[in-house]
Amino acid sequence: MIAASFEGLDTPVADFARPRSNWTIRPFQHGDAPGARRLIETVWHEHFDRHPDRFVRNFIYSRLSDVDNAETVYSDQALFLCAIGEAEIIGTGAIRPLDNRECELARMFVASPYRGRGVGRAIADELIKFALSAGYDQVRLSSNNALAASHRLYESMGFQSTPPWDPGGEADSRYYALRIGRRMR
Repeated sequence: MIAASFEGLDTPVADFARPRSNWTIRPFQHGDAPGARRLIETVWHEHFDRHPDRFVRNFIYSRLSDVDNAETVYSDQALFLCAIGEAEIIGTGAIRPLDNRECELARMFVASPYRGRGVGRAIADELIKFALSAGYDQVRLSSNNALAASHRLYESMGFQSTPPWDPGGEADSRYYALRIGRRMR
């Protein structure tokens, strides 16, 4: 069995890649950046192309360097997952460290034909399992106010609304946190 090592964790790839209907989840691999970037940009444009604020419309372009460099950015106590369907990246999600006790759930994007099929939940579930095994106590995330379906998903998973950590962020985003570790702050 092939295993991917994540900072002292040996997680069998087969655990990530178990079939889920006509798609699977696996860790980011060399060569995934263009497909992941294409998915993220497509989903962003789907939701924000007509946003009145040019900054919001174009926000994603200044924020994809982590995807382009995912093999190094998501190596130490971090993980970037891809959902694969019909040989294409149809979903993404990542855990990135904030400190040794808290991490951020990020890059949660699912292609529109695959929404409502459990892709987003499966990615988030795998990432939360990873965060717990990596020793994190809390997972936080921010999500644009326009993404109501995402908010319902996060709330159904136990995420609680929290005050914004970005100054002025409440104007455009909702903020959530999920306590997962035994040691609570």
